Amino acid sequence: MTGQRQKLLTLIDQAYNEVQLPKFNAVNAQLLQAFKALSDGEDDVKVMLSLRQTLLQADLALKLKNRITGLPTAYGALYAFIAPQLKQVDAKVLDEHLRYGFVPMKFGSTVKYP
Repeated sequence: MTGQRQKLLTLIDQAYNEVQLPKFNAVNAQLLQAFKALSDGEDDVKVMLSLRQTLLQADLALKLKNRITGLPTAYGALYAFIAPQLKQVDAKVLDEHLRYGFVPMKFGSTVKYP
């Protein structure tokens, strides 16, 4: 996990330093917080979840299917690193809950599976 953490730190640093557009000041602030959290030993998955949310909401003027491809390349590279890892985590959580017949969702609702 240390290699992944180091690569994530490097990608965050690159994205923060390469993209200096005023439009992305809020994203850069989130990147700085994520970098500090990872350096302080915060859980990788928790940081990646917040980064995924930040990147998907970085430019709300873009249509949903162009949200990542329309961003600067440094942000796209960071998202490309995060997405497969979070997909594996999501799959583990879904597999764990599928044996109970439902998946818990936000605000206490559930989705039932036959």
